[in-house]
Amino acid sequence: MKHFTIPIFVPELACPNRCVFCNQHSISGCHKQPEPDEVREIILQHLKTIPEKDSHIEIGFFGGSFTGIEPELQALYLDVARSFMSSGRIHGIRLSTRPDYIDADALKLLKSYGVTTIELGAQSLDDEVLMLSGRGHTVRDVEKASALIREAGFKLGLQMMTSLPGDTPEKAMETARRIVELGAVCTRIYPTLVIRGTELEKRWRNGDYQPQTLDEAVELTARLLEIFREAGVEVIRVGLHPSEDLLGGNDLLAGPFHPNFRELAETLIWKRKLQPLPELHPAGGSIRIPVPAGEMRYATGFASSNREMLETHFSRVEFYEEEVTFHKKPLILTDKRTPLPVKNALRNRGRLVLLSTENMVYKSISGHPDIFLCAGQEAVVMAPGIPEEIKNALSIHGIPVIRGSADPGKTYPASARYNAVITPEYIIHNLKITDPVIAETFKKRKQLHVNQGYTRCNLLALDNDRFITSDRGIEKVLVKEGKPVLYADPAPVRLHGQKHGFFPGCCGILDREVLITGSLKYHPQGEEIRSFIGSAGYSVQELYDGPLTDVGGIFMLKSTHFRQ
Repeated sequence: MKHFTIPIFVPELACPNRCVFCNQHSISGCHKQPEPDEVREIILQHLKTIPEKDSHIEIGFFGGSFTGIEPELQALYLDVARSFMSSGRIHGIRLSTRPDYIDADALKLLKSYGVTTIELGAQSLDDEVLMLSGRGHTVRDVEKASALIREAGFKLGLQMMTSLPGDTPEKAMETARRIVELGAVCTRIYPTLVIRGTELEKRWRNGDYQPQTLDEAVELTARLLEIFREAGVEVIRVGLHPSEDLLGGNDLLAGPFHPNFRELAETLIWKRKLQPLPELHPAGGSIRIPVPAGEMRYATGFASSNREMLETHFSRVEFYEEEVTFHKKPLILTDKRTPLPVKNALRNRGRLVLLSTENMVYKSISGHPDIFLCAGQEAVVMAPGIPEEIKNALSIHGIPVIRGSADPGKTYPASARYNAVITPEYIIHNLKITDPVIAETFKKRKQLHVNQGYTRCNLLALDNDRFITSDRGIEKVLVKEGKPVLYADPAPVRLHGQKHGFFPGCCGILDREVLITGSLKYHPQGEEIRSFIGSAGYSVQELYDGPLTDVGGIFMLKSTHFRQ
């Protein structure tokens, strides 16, 4: 499905001051605020150019501080947008605004008109940079606004700029990391340009400001893209989308502008991946390089630069699109805080989706999939409030999903309502707290009660007959059932914010292979655990050479695993 945003520019409307870099008239090409009828016409003209089939279309109000407009005018604009959403012609409404123009009343109005995404012009998360850039707000304003937006159920976007006055590459990367921590689902990266008619022009002409070179901006942006990609934050724009005035050379005075800026940054990322190949293949010859769908132009490089680099060593270079189908590669769900080497290893095995929530359960387990999902052969039972990106990923991959009756509670035992283990024979859980939809979904199984509510955290079912557990009570119940059970001491397992985690929470299973977040050499029972897994006909894959880390399990889901 292709995504389209119909932009409606409202330049400088309600901005309390002009930032040092800003001249919205030049940047957007829009010199006055549109009337509601003009907004309707803009939308209609764009819709004529967008295919109806397989398109996700949003209306976006950009360029000013939307929530600073008087509520009556906001309502007029939003009413036009809502009419298109009600008719099914568009599927979402997004807008940008200032962090200090967000409060409960503003969000209530936006919610009533069906707004789905709110982007904040954070620009930096360094107070000195914000002050020197004339932003008029603080980092704390961004933090408070972000929390309010997420708590109100909107998707959060946080925009950033690089090379503002007082900025450094290190500060920019820290801003990117903070954007991830604040829960943004999307971002935009804008290298700072010197535009005619701005305060920044005066500083530049006086020698008080020096913009990035193009190479410097591309280098930094490539590093930022990797931070966001690793965290699962969508980068929906890189570099300014300029007006004809800017392209004509009248208003752009200095700075790292390039019409294919993102392609340059993505080319650099791929260049770094490809550079080791000649050393790995000293004899040269032919080489075939798999490329994920949609990245071919980045892999071959802007103006074929990456291809040409390789052709100085190899006699034949072939880039081919890697065939990735839902049936061949799984959807992989794990905690957003999973160690980086583990994430990298999992990405080689399927499509990795990282889970993060706020204010649903306590922080230590807020990204643990086994707190929000219960998987069996028929379907996945899912907490209603799980993030939309997780729901969408499950749906796109053809995973049958059933909505649970309620979200986990913030504290135990309510936090464990989905933490059951489902095998072909059993529902194993503390049945006093199990979400009722689990029993309805996984019928004709023996319901096996254990006192430990965090059952899935503490129990790894290798098959229907062999289990590994970190809970003595669970061990006792399964032994009584006549099942071979290995007790794995939880003490060596790490879990941030807790004394320890549980060994099953380190694990995932795919195609008779047990994947472990860490190395068994860091567990005193390591060889015993390895032997037990082998005796059940499974192999062990340690995903990185580090301490065992409880990530709430690794859910490896394929549509072909499910039967109705």
